[in-house]
Amino acid sequence: MVVAGGAGAIGTMLADRWRGDGNTVHVIDARCGRDIRRPDPATEALLGEADVVVLAVPEEVALATLGAVTRLMRPTALLVETLSVKTRFSSAVADLDTADLDAADLDESDVSWGGSIVGINPMFAPSLGLPGRTVAVVVHRGGAGADRLLEDLARWGARVEVTTADRHDRVCAAVQALTHATILSFGCALADLGVDADEAAALATPPFTTMSALLARITGGTPEVYRDVQASNPCAPAAREALARAVSRVSNACAGDADDFTALLAEAGVPLNDHADGYAQLCARMFEGLSQ
Repeated sequence: MVVAGGAGAIGTMLADRWRGDGNTVHVIDARCGRDIRRPDPATEALLGEADVVVLAVPEEVALATLGAVTRLMRPTALLVETLSVKTRFSSAVADLDTADLDAADLDESDVSWGGSIVGINPMFAPSLGLPGRTVAVVVHRGGAGADRLLEDLARWGARVEVTTADRHDRVCAAVQALTHATILSFGCALADLGVDADEAAALATPPFTTMSALLARITGGTPEVYRDVQASNPCAPAAREALARAVSRVSNACAGDADDFTALLAEAGVPLNDHADGYAQLCARMFEGLSQ
């Protein structure tokens, strides 16, 4: 197995899991002197021998190297990408398939590559551990390799959610981009208000403490990771625009009467649907823990 970007958090998590299963894993990482964008003969040999090749690299690298990497891989091998955005890579795979069909028409089928291609997106920081966590999966091209990866993820304890590239990006704009934008907006608003941090902590309510903890986690993280969530997803701008409109609706409801605010609460609760009770119970447990 070969993991390009294997020195990063996601690449390391996958490499460690496969090594734990007894597999031989080779890491290709620019930080370790090997760059998937400029493979040397030894790297090309590894790619040609591997059953699984993982692109745990930034999107621009994955897109730029897709064609070259697949041409080096075995026909039955599996290619895995770990991008937070799936639609552009999915389009690139479709272009690759079209190119293969064109080559076949020209009796140049030897340049065609028929292996499996799967995208995964761990919906958590790898430092939290894989068991019990959700991994979004997009099967760009199915096959035995794709089936094996799904089996591996399930055996490692992950909760696998298979979706499409379009749906992945649309939903992730809500569960990641919107969430992070809300938390960052909370921090910017606090800065504008100029409330002393010690005074706020002394009088903090459980919701304020929870939001502050989320703010600390994001602002203490890697800027490139959180910028990628906002800048790369084509659906993220719509999520931020929805957030801005929502803040305006809250202000308008506060300027109205009690019925207006009651209607706002009802409207805000609609997206929870049948999950409302479960989330309410989770919140109660979280707040109980804050009092300890």
